[in-house]
Amino acid sequence: MALLKEIYGFAVQEGMKEDPRGDGELKKKLAALKEDFEKLNKEEKEIFDKERLSNPFDDSRILFDTGKDVKTLMVGIDVETQEVLLADRLREKGTSIDALIAHHPEGRALAGLYGVMVMQTDTLVMSGVPVAHANAYTHERLRDVNRGVSGINHSRTEEAAKFLGISIACLHTITDNHVYTFLTKLLDKEKPKTVRDIYNILIKIPEYRWAVEKDAGLKLFNGSMDNPVGKIHLEMTGGTEGSEKVYEKLANAGIGTIVAMHMGDKQFEEAKKNNLNVFVAGHMSSDSLGMNLLLDKVEKKFGVKIIECSGFKRVKRN
Repeated sequence: MALLKEIYGFAVQEGMKEDPRGDGELKKKLAALKEDFEKLNKEEKEIFDKERLSNPFDDSRILFDTGKDVKTLMVGIDVETQEVLLADRLREKGTSIDALIAHHPEGRALAGLYGVMVMQTDTLVMSGVPVAHANAYTHERLRDVNRGVSGINHSRTEEAAKFLGISIACLHTITDNHVYTFLTKLLDKEKPKTVRDIYNILIKIPEYRWAVEKDAGLKLFNGSMDNPVGKIHLEMTGGTEGSEKVYEKLANAGIGTIVAMHMGDKQFEEAKKNNLNVFVAGHMSSDSLGMNLLLDKVEKKFGVKIIECSGFKRVKRN
C-alpha cells in the first residue's frame, strides 16, 4: 500500500538512474535550474512549474491525485477519457482500481513533451554525430514539436479523472529510459553481426514475441536481414522522433543500423537515402517493455496489483 505521490517519486528517481545522460548529470541540471528559479521575481515564481525543480522529465506528471492509498493500478500505454470511463465502469462492477498510470503523456505532461527532447543531442553525440549538428537539429525539431502540441486540448483526460475521482499519472521518458538502457546492455552483450541476429535476440523478449504475434513489431523497413549491422543507434527515448536531418550524420559516423520503436515517413526516407538498416522493434511492445521494467521495481517496493489495459502487456521479471 502506498500513496500515488510516493510511487511517482520513486519512478522519477528510477528514471534518472536509467537515463543515458547519467543520474549525476541530471542532478547537475536540476541544481542549475534551482539557481535560475531563485533569480525569478515573485510573479514568475508563482507560475513556474515547480515540479521541474525535482523532476527532469517534463513529460511525466501526476495529473490528479485523490490522496487515497493505492493498492491496485490500472496501467495502459494510452490512458485517455475512454480508459478513465472504463476504469470507472469496472469499479462499478466491483473491480478495485485506485489509480491509473499512463505511459504516453496527457495534460501538462503532453504540453511539455518537447522539453525532454534535449536528451537527443546527447544520444546522437554518443553515436558519433558532431555536437554542433546534434544540438542544432534537435532544437529545430523540438521547436516543431512544441508548436505541434501547443494547440491540443491537453486537459480532457485529467478533467475526466477529476469528475470520476480517479487518481492518474503518466510516466513517459521515465520508462523509455528503462527500455533504452535494457536494450543497450543486451545488444552490447550479444554483439549481433547481421540484422537477422538482432531479430533473433529480440524475439526472445516476451513483449517483442507478443508484438510479432500481433504483426506489430520486429519489422525490417529498410535493408536486408543478411546485411551487416555495423554500429547501432537506438531510438527508444527522447520524447518523440528526432529530426530527419540526423541520418546523414549518423551514416557518416559509422552507424549501420537504426533500431527504433517506430519511424515517421520523413525520417524513414532519409534513413533509406543513407542506406541505413531500419529495424523497427515495435511501439506498444517497446513501451510495454519499459513499463514492465519499472513496474517490477514498483511491485517489489510497494506491493501493488497491476491491471493491464490500452495496449499494455504485463510481463514480470522479478
